[in-house]
Amino acid sequence: MNFFKGKEGEALPFDVPPMPPDGQMDLFGFIPTSSNTPEPKPQSPECSQNGLVHFKYSPLMKKSIRCKGGVLFGHPEVLLPAYMKAPEFAAARELAAEWAEHAVRRKTQKNKAVIKDLVSRFWQAVDQIFTDKGEMPLSTKGRLPPIRPQGKYHNLVDVLAAINDTYFGGMLSCRITWSNRVGGLSFHTIRKDPVTGENFHLISISRGYDAANCPLYAIAGVVYHECLHIVIPVEVRHGRRVVHGREFRQRERRYIYYEEWIKWHKEVLPRNIRALLHHREL
Repeated sequence: MNFFKGKEGEALPFDVPPMPPDGQMDLFGFIPTSSNTPEPKPQSPECSQNGLVHFKYSPLMKKSIRCKGGVLFGHPEVLLPAYMKAPEFAAARELAAEWAEHAVRRKTQKNKAVIKDLVSRFWQAVDQIFTDKGEMPLSTKGRLPPIRPQGKYHNLVDVLAAINDTYFGGMLSCRITWSNRVGGLSFHTIRKDPVTGENFHLISISRGYDAANCPLYAIAGVVYHECLHIVIPVEVRHGRRVVHGREFRQRERRYIYYEEWIKWHKEVLPRNIRALLHHREL
C-alpha cells in the first residue's frame, strides 16, 4: 500500500510532501534533508582529546584493557586491543581515557562506582561499533545488547523517520532496534547512551515483524504504537497503572492503516512467532 494514497473517499490526516526534483520518493514520502555540516577532523589514536592520556595497542588483546599510572607527568597510559586504533573507536577510546584517570585515583566508594559505570559504557560502545559495522559484538554476559535497526527484511530507522515526520512533526527523540527477545511483544524502555551517559528512549520491535510476509503498513503501525507510549506516559488511577487509556486509543486510531495493522498483528504475527520459536525461516 502507498502511505500517501488514501482509501477511497477518505482524507489523509497529513499533507503529502512535494516530490523531489528527480520524481522519486521513498516508501513513506519522507525526504531526509541533507546536512552541510563539515566532517570533524579525525582524532589521533595516540592520545585522548585533552592530550593527557596516551594509548598503546596490543595485537594479543581482544576483550580487555589495561591502565598504567604516572607514565607522563603523572597521567596514565592505556593499553588497548589493536583493532581499537581504527577511527570509528575514537569515542570508545575517550571513555577508556576517562576510566583510566579515575582508575589511578584513590579507590573511594564513589570512585569505584564511577569506574564500574565507565567500564560498562566502554564495552557497550565497543559492541555498538561492531554492530554498526555489520560484525558480531564481543560476547559478554550481563551486557546490554547493541542497537540493531537493520533487520533481514526491513530497516527500522526508515520507518521511524517516516512515522516521526508524519505524525509527530519530526520532534520525537528516540532510537529503535529489533528486539532480542523471541516472544511477540514490542516495548519501550529508557537506556543510557554509553558515550554521553545521557538517558534516551529506545523502542524495541518484535522480530516477528521482520519477515517477508510483513507489509510496511504493519511495521509502521507497531512503531507508531510504541512512539505513542513515549508521548503519552503511563498514568496511575486509583492505584492502578493505565497503559492504554482513552487518549492513547484515540490517537492510535489516527494511524491511516490502523485496521489493517491490527488484523495483521492478530492473525499473522502469532504464526511468525511460532516459526521463530521453531527456528524456521520467516
